[in-house]
Amino acid sequence: MGKDIPLGRIAGIKVDMDLTVVLVAGFYTHFLATNQFPIGAPGLSTTAYWVTGVAGALLFFVSLLVHEMGHALVARDEGIGVRGISLWLLGGVAKLESAPTTARSEFRIAVIGPIASAACGVAFLASSYALPSGGIPGLIGVLFYILGYLNVVLAVFNLLPAAPLDGGTVLSSLIWSRTGSQATGMKWAARSGLVGGAALVFLGLKVIRGNGTNTVNGYSLLLVGAFVLFAALRSIRSVPLYELLDGSTVRDAMSPAPPTATAVGTVGNFLRSLPPGTTHQSYPVLSEQGTVVGLLTAAAIRAVPDHQWDSLRVADLAYPLTRITVVRSDDPLLPAVQKIDGGDVRDGLVVDQDGTIVGTVDASALFRTLELRKAHLAAARA
Repeated sequence: MGKDIPLGRIAGIKVDMDLTVVLVAGFYTHFLATNQFPIGAPGLSTTAYWVTGVAGALLFFVSLLVHEMGHALVARDEGIGVRGISLWLLGGVAKLESAPTTARSEFRIAVIGPIASAACGVAFLASSYALPSGGIPGLIGVLFYILGYLNVVLAVFNLLPAAPLDGGTVLSSLIWSRTGSQATGMKWAARSGLVGGAALVFLGLKVIRGNGTNTVNGYSLLLVGAFVLFAALRSIRSVPLYELLDGSTVRDAMSPAPPTATAVGTVGNFLRSLPPGTTHQSYPVLSEQGTVVGLLTAAAIRAVPDHQWDSLRVADLAYPLTRITVVRSDDPLLPAVQKIDGGDVRDGLVVDQDGTIVGTVDASALFRTLELRKAHLAAARA
C-alpha cells in the first residue's frame, strides 16, 4: 500500500484509504454504469446510470468499512488497541496494536468481519426486493441487489479456512483452543492458505486462457489468489517464531526489580546512586509521595550531554506515565512487545496481578528471549 489519504475518525478510530481505492472505485462505477444498469434497469438516462454508479462504488467501500469496523470494535472490546483502518485495492485492514492473547479473543475478532458483511448483504438484498420495479426506484433496487450479492459473496469468501482470510484466523483460533498452541493453529491455517491461494491462481489462469467474456473475473481471481498465496507464505515463515515463544510470558524477558529515580532529584545524582554493573535500561520515576509518575530511559540520558546531568531534573527528562505502555508479568510475551513497540516509548513498565511494579521490558526483549530459547534448544540437541 502506498501513502494513505486520511478520511477522518469513526468511534475514535482513524480511517484512511490507499490511492488504489480511487482506481477500483472508478472501475466499479464504469462497470455498473455501462454494463449492469442498462441491462437491469433499461430505458433510463446515461446521467442516472453514472450517478447511481458513483453511489454504488461509495456504498461498496462503506460496506467494506463496516466489515473492518467490526474487527476494530471487537478488538477494542478485547482490550487491544487499534491504530486505525485502511481501505485499499483488495478491501481493507484493521491495524491492531498487538496480536490477540487468547484463542477466544482471536476467534471473536476474526468472525465478526464476515458476520458484518453478511448483515450488510441481507440488508441490501431485503431493500432491493422492497423497492418497486421501474424508473429510478428500480435502478436503486438493481444497485442494492448487486451490493447485497457482493457482500454475501465477500462474507462466504472470507470464511474460507485459509490464512490470511478471516476464516483462516477462525480455523487457527479453533486449533489453538483445542491444542493450547497458537503456533499449531497458525501452521495449519497457513498451509490451508497455500492450498487455497494456489487453487485461486490456477482457476484464474484457466478462466483467462478460456478467452471468454469472464477475462476480468479471471484476472480478479489471479490477483486475489496471488495475495492469499504470498500472505500464507509469510505466515508460514513466522510460525517458527511463535513456536519458540510458545508459553513465554513477559516475566521471562523483563528486567526485574529496576532501580527507581526520584522525580525532584537530578539525573547526575541518580546515575551516581546506581549499583555498579547494572544492566537495566529504564527506571521508574517516583514522586515525593512514592507513586510512579514516569519512566526514565538510558537512551534519553545518553541523548543529553553529560555536563548537563547535574543540573537537569529527572522529572524534566523522564517520559510521563501517560506515554508509557504498562503490561502484566503474566501477559504472553509477543503481544506485549508488539504493544510496547507500537507506543511512544520502546520501554514498558511491568506490573504484577496486584498492580505492583515488578520490572521493565523493552522491544529488544523479544529477540533476547529468542536467542536464549535457540541456545537452550541447541544445548538440548547436543
